[in-house]
Amino acid sequence: MTDIIVENITFAVAYCDASLTLAGRVFRPATPDAGLPPVVFNSGFTGGVSMYGQLFGRALAERGYRVMTYDVAGFFTNKNVRNTAAQDGVTVTNVSLQDQKDEVLGAVAWARKQFGAMPVVASWAMGSLASLAAIAELAKAGGPQVAFWVPMSYTSIAALQDLRADKTAADAAIKALADNAAIPPFDTGTEATKLGYYPLDPATQGYVDQQLGGYTEAGGVDRWPGCSHVTAKSYKEYVAFDPEAGLAGAKGFPPALIVHGADNTLHMPEESIRLHKVYPGSVGDQPLIVEGMMHGQQNQADHPVFRQLVDTIDRSIRAA
Repeated sequence: MTDIIVENITFAVAYCDASLTLAGRVFRPATPDAGLPPVVFNSGFTGGVSMYGQLFGRALAERGYRVMTYDVAGFFTNKNVRNTAAQDGVTVTNVSLQDQKDEVLGAVAWARKQFGAMPVVASWAMGSLASLAAIAELAKAGGPQVAFWVPMSYTSIAALQDLRADKTAADAAIKALADNAAIPPFDTGTEATKLGYYPLDPATQGYVDQQLGGYTEAGGVDRWPGCSHVTAKSYKEYVAFDPEAGLAGAKGFPPALIVHGADNTLHMPEESIRLHKVYPGSVGDQPLIVEGMMHGQQNQADHPVFRQLVDTIDRSIRAA
């Protein structure tokens, strides 16, 4: 087995209103494969190195890659950098996909400078929206583009609302709240959570509590999800966040491998199928719809579905 070196790093992010520094982490073999591009892994909502970033980081490093990943601002190792505020005795977190787009750009710039090449960007779930927005911004600027893009479990935020018991009522009620109002992080289908930020079905809630809670506790950070309340503004901004809107006729996008679990009941496979049809870069004949793969349940280092997924990503990067 390859010995993996883990390094803590920091990188700069130019947000719309401030330039700040985030903590990150690099996973690499002692002797990286010089012919492979570096990889930036990003996730969404609470995501990052404290969850699936460490898993994909180690798996890709075993195959010769240098992988940089990080927690998004407001969570875990970057909890106190930005997007948290004390309010009525609790900490309320603002979740901003605009900020996460800027973080992807900052991570790409860091990897390019540190490793001397534009990286591959691999993204999980909501992180795929943030990275699509970053890739679109790079394409519009007309400068260097990332080497390859791997969105996994992509979904539009509007489609995600279909999991709510009454999405119309929830949408209207949350939008009527003040921006800084504190709401639950999840709508899990109960009366107390019906105005929650992110809808989860009960089965998915159970898996993430066990799996992601185990990751974050083992990492010595706050137990997943890493927050007790989020702002109503988080919801208002994320339902308006639509990086797909400007894809028609766009140019300058990198080749991509669009990945989705065939059995995903949280982020539906139809979402990646639609993205495959509208994405303006090279994506092959069809998206990779992985049989036996749910949302993240198979994301375990020794699970055959996860190993197959990482092997396919590796082969696709090398081919591109």
